[in-house]
Amino acid sequence: MKPTKTVLLSSLLLLSASNLKAQEGNNLTSGLELGVEVSGTVASGDYAPLWLSSNKYGLSSIENWSNYERVSLMRKSNNDSLRNWRRGYGADLAVAFNSARTFVVQQAFVEFGYKKANLIIGSQEHPILLRNQALTSGGLSLGINARPIPQIRVDIDYFTFPGTKGWWKWKMWASYGVLTDGKWQKNFADDIPNLVTRYTDNTMYHEKALYWKFGKEDCAFPLTFDIGLQMGTQFAGKTHNMYAQRGNDLQHPTGFSAYMDALLCSGSDVTDGPNPNTAGNHVGSYNMALTWHGDGWKVKGYFERLFEDQSMLTVQYGIQDHLVGVEAELPKNPVLTGIVVEHLSTYTQTGPVFHDESPQLSDKMNGRDDYYNHNMYSGWQFYGYGMGHPFLTSPIYNEGGEREKMGRLQFYNNRVKAWHFGFSGNPCDEVGYRILMSFTRNWGTHVYPFQDMMKQQYVLAETNYKPHWAKDWSGTLGLSYDHGDLLGNSFGGQLTIRKTFNLF
Repeated sequence: MKPTKTVLLSSLLLLSASNLKAQEGNNLTSGLELGVEVSGTVASGDYAPLWLSSNKYGLSSIENWSNYERVSLMRKSNNDSLRNWRRGYGADLAVAFNSARTFVVQQAFVEFGYKKANLIIGSQEHPILLRNQALTSGGLSLGINARPIPQIRVDIDYFTFPGTKGWWKWKMWASYGVLTDGKWQKNFADDIPNLVTRYTDNTMYHEKALYWKFGKEDCAFPLTFDIGLQMGTQFAGKTHNMYAQRGNDLQHPTGFSAYMDALLCSGSDVTDGPNPNTAGNHVGSYNMALTWHGDGWKVKGYFERLFEDQSMLTVQYGIQDHLVGVEAELPKNPVLTGIVVEHLSTYTQTGPVFHDESPQLSDKMNGRDDYYNHNMYSGWQFYGYGMGHPFLTSPIYNEGGEREKMGRLQFYNNRVKAWHFGFSGNPCDEVGYRILMSFTRNWGTHVYPFQDMMKQQYVLAETNYKPHWAKDWSGTLGLSYDHGDLLGNSFGGQLTIRKTFNLF
């Protein structure tokens, strides 16, 4: 379905839902909220500082000045939390200036729920599991850096496995969707006439996950352990300018078998020879968290391990690449309430050597994983923003010099080591703050390494104000500074003002 048809269908569904008020009392309108938001960013460098443009679900710009106006109409399904059946819907639209797109359909969805199960149709923002959303540096496989993808998603929230009395809980979801950035990719790839860049359109998307939780939060020994596996897949569609040859296009399978191959991680790509790969571009991660739940406080340690092929599915090649973190929520106080410390490494990627088995060389080497890049699809990105971690430099930054030569839609820097620190607090009921500090070292990729390692630092100091005297108004002011060789030096500020109207 084309994006315009998706938006039209969502709008009609929202209108129909509102008109049902006369038939069902205020069930479908209770809790309906209208939100209005205005945001502006200015910076001194070539780009806006990273923490003013990353991990914002793609509603941002890397340019050194930008702004947007946003309006949303939302009814969250948790308004029916006392009912077995739940319904929600929303439309979230923005007009952005000096950004990748001018008119943005950020969210447009309808949601139906029964007990623990939910069906979501459309594009909706989903958080990173097992993390402090405001303080984490991001997720490796399914992050919050890019815009939400339109999809049909079945989500089953944590439920107790029979016979375990709440000591073992399951959570799972699966979805199919479409990447709607084909036209944008073409324009971005053709921006330089003498540069031939591979891009894709009509690409389909599949996502799935399974999480287990062991232990209870409200018992004499409140220790819980979460472990999960989540995966995303780009499949079908058409690749243009294959092999860096303009007009050399490649059509991928689009039938029922293509959807099953994405679900079961099977099949093979149309270009595969005697050593077939799994069909499509697969990205996934293992996620774990061990949490102690105190009285008004908690401490959590978590771990995420990225994989893109079989070489990282096991520990055969070690666990050098990871995101490991510690998070603390402190008892209520006016100084400090949240702390996050994370270490990220994507440096090894199972080594720099890769070759398939052949009659001359029987040993297969599964190195050179090249995170987020793919030999046919335009990488793990959506509208130029990486769908994983923002420290692996998104293709939206690919302009000028060596970055363009590598392909405008490729991740030219995915070998990173970083330390990240986050702090938050609420000095009073009306005022809150957060501070992010990140220190990275960058080596490019195994295929195109940097001549010298590049250092880059990202710092953010942000405060939000929600005055009692101005009901449902709030404002956020962020000051951020980048320093280093990768993205250069930049100092900038971002001001966002919001107003929420409770319609019913």
